[in-house]
Amino acid sequence: MSDPFKALLVDVGNTQIKYVMVNDISDLSDIKCCQDIAGLSSYISSACEVLVSSVGHLSLLAELERLCEDFNKPYKIIHTEAETLGIQCAYEKFKTLGVDRWLAILAAREITRLPVAVIDLGTANTCDIVVKNKHLGGWIAPGFSIMRETLLSNTQQVFADNNMPAILDIGNTTENCVSYGCLASQAGFVTMAQQYLNNKYEDYFVLVTGGGQNSLILKEDKKILSFPNLVLRGLFRLI
Repeated sequence: MSDPFKALLVDVGNTQIKYVMVNDISDLSDIKCCQDIAGLSSYISSACEVLVSSVGHLSLLAELERLCEDFNKPYKIIHTEAETLGIQCAYEKFKTLGVDRWLAILAAREITRLPVAVIDLGTANTCDIVVKNKHLGGWIAPGFSIMRETLLSNTQQVFADNNMPAILDIGNTTENCVSYGCLASQAGFVTMAQQYLNNKYEDYFVLVTGGGQNSLILKEDKKILSFPNLVLRGLFRLI
């Protein structure tokens, strides 16, 4: 009997590389992280093909491509398209839409057929609105760390620590005020997406992914659902 088909899905992010080995019935429950391409060697050697999502990181992609060639494994970098799986991109210049956003949109459309806001809280906070099979557009805003760094570099007598608070509260030190203020801004990004949908549609969902979801204070709202890895879920749809 031949070995079952296995694909390695790789998401090269701004701070780490996420990856998972899947077959056609996988549930993406065993997602791992590494800091460099060499950490993928054993997985590439046992995969039937490798699918990759990356925004930039050309040197890492070149290293990954060489590794796949060494193991003689098919390798494909996924790009945003005008239409994928029947879903239409709102951008006329569709190649300028980050592939991470595009893959999250593909994953979201499999999760729900309702109007949906797809939110990624990371280095940048992004929101994309999808209704039926049309991506309508979205927002891009600074993520938590960028908000904090910009505030510190452009404001005198304001300072902060490196902690992201687990819950939203009122600060009684400058450090806490900065952290809670950035967290409140991030939560407001999600709230405004929900308000936008609520004003236009009777039923909808807001799907949240990215590292910032762990501190999201809106988890009790049944319209807001957290998903750890929408980008990898989107890649999974393309195997």
